[in-house]
Amino acid sequence: MMPADSITLVPYVHGSIAFAQHVRDLCLKTKFDCIAVDLPCCLQEHLFDAIGDLPYISAVVARDAGDTVFFAAADPCDAAIEAMRQSRQNHIACSCIGGPVLFAPRPLPPLPDGYALSRLGFDAYASLCLRVVQEHFTSGETLAGGIMQEHETSCQYAAHELLALAGRFKRILALVHLGRFALTADHLRQERTFNLSFGKPPSYQIGREFVNPDHLYFALGELPFVTGKFERERYDPFAQRMDVVDCVKSLFTETRDEHRNEAAGEVTLSPGRIQRGLTFLRNLAVQDGRFVPTLPDIVAAAKGVGGNSYALHVLANARYYPYLPFELDAPLMSLGIDKIQLPHETFARPAVNLLRDVTLVWRTLSLRPDPSKFTKQKYRFAWNPLGACSHVPEDRRIEQFNVHLRSKARRMLCEDRAVSEKFTVSVKDGIDIRETMRNWFTSDIYVREVPPSRGKVDTVIIIFDADHDEKYPHCATWYAEHNEESTLTFFATDPFADLIGPGIARSSYGGLTLLYPPRMVPDVFSMANLPDLRTRTEYLVYGGLLFSQERIVVYVAARKPGVRLTRLAAQCKKRLVWIPLSTFSLETLRRLRQFHILNGKTVRSWAARFIGEQP
Repeated sequence: MMPADSITLVPYVHGSIAFAQHVRDLCLKTKFDCIAVDLPCCLQEHLFDAIGDLPYISAVVARDAGDTVFFAAADPCDAAIEAMRQSRQNHIACSCIGGPVLFAPRPLPPLPDGYALSRLGFDAYASLCLRVVQEHFTSGETLAGGIMQEHETSCQYAAHELLALAGRFKRILALVHLGRFALTADHLRQERTFNLSFGKPPSYQIGREFVNPDHLYFALGELPFVTGKFERERYDPFAQRMDVVDCVKSLFTETRDEHRNEAAGEVTLSPGRIQRGLTFLRNLAVQDGRFVPTLPDIVAAAKGVGGNSYALHVLANARYYPYLPFELDAPLMSLGIDKIQLPHETFARPAVNLLRDVTLVWRTLSLRPDPSKFTKQKYRFAWNPLGACSHVPEDRRIEQFNVHLRSKARRMLCEDRAVSEKFTVSVKDGIDIRETMRNWFTSDIYVREVPPSRGKVDTVIIIFDADHDEKYPHCATWYAEHNEESTLTFFATDPFADLIGPGIARSSYGGLTLLYPPRMVPDVFSMANLPDLRTRTEYLVYGGLLFSQERIVVYVAARKPGVRLTRLAAQCKKRLVWIPLSTFSLETLRRLRQFHILNGKTVRSWAARFIGEQP
């Protein structure tokens, strides 16, 4: 057997979770005597120390005589780092076979999306990637003579080290970078490196630093959120194989569960809206020729379905890595795109990331951060207590819902008085399918007769939360600005606890009453000589019953009106028609429940810039 026949060559790219998973599977299925990785041999000792500190992420930093800085982070999603972890975990010999000279790696061309690996299999996917890289480097790129010589020497050195290892071990797993795979395999196959001399390697000043958690996005190949999920999978023997696309979905859902309306304690995004956001994200990725989306696309999709605040939470979670090195009490290194700032330095210097295969560019995200505590205090002190008005788009939305509820209540009243009878000469208001099926054995057909509605509905009461009065200290009555609006009485969360802009406060209804046509009525929460009322819901319902000019009052709530509310309706000689709150979608209720208070009509000219287009 030739020496090269004992070597299993596996191509890989840096920072790809698909290649790291394949390396892990190989080590689980096959027993190797040695693992060789295509990383610079001068960094081997320090890389093993960095891997020993995982899941805390550190980087090996090397500086040459010309003060050029190189660094390589211990990325858990990198196939080479995973191979070294497997050798450490399984007590297998490991060797770095990369050249002793550090140089900037050549950026790879756009590769087929990693999502295709689950459909094609690793061998077919790796062959496709190799073909793309070979065509790019042979026909599309010309390198300077020095860079080409370094690349050639690195491939020869890797083949030389592999042949030396083949003489000592029977089964070798060798990971060779995709950009050097073809040339290294050619040297290894022809065994042309036995008599080569590589000269004296240069000396480097090498150290190791922990990476600032806020800058992990620039050090890792995958999103820090995905890297954290991959690291958790390692420690859970019963975990399912992680998929990056599913991980992006969990980013949206987990952020949705954390991103609540803190005052009302409710989840602000429905599953349907999350699904529409993921569909939009898929379309953005497909437009760029990918299935796995990038961070700017993720933030754009999150902003489209959840607004500015939700997008900020998604961005923060995408950049969050759960294993933080603070307990190690070590100085932290800051990173950027081709920039590095060492812990004891006050300035950033250019640096080369040895484990980066793609070129990163800055992208601008159109996001507005939430105001700071100091800014909110400034907005609060500038608030004029004599001026307050509503946001016009929210007025239109609540009035449209009011019209829908009044028409729905009238239909319900007509349905209650509907009668069925046998068909004779007229179908009247239509065939009664239920009654006809109930009497199918008689072969008779039944028809319905729905009498015309009597009376009107001018008052609608909506109770969103009847059990937590302590959350809703703000009680008020707003009068209509024109004849197309209703008189609004409500109790809500404290608007001054959530000031989002100059003269703009955000609040959530606990309950409200709509009187249409509008009229001047006193504020029921400040009236005297009222009956024994215990809760804000009872105050609101009593005000609606008292000021309604019609006998029918619509009551929308999660539960039917209890004994006390029914007694109040009887005292006012009114009737409460209950519409369950569950008949409306969570998305509809969310859009209705949140509203904004503006500090005067002049604020309407700039309010939309801070409120945004509400999803």
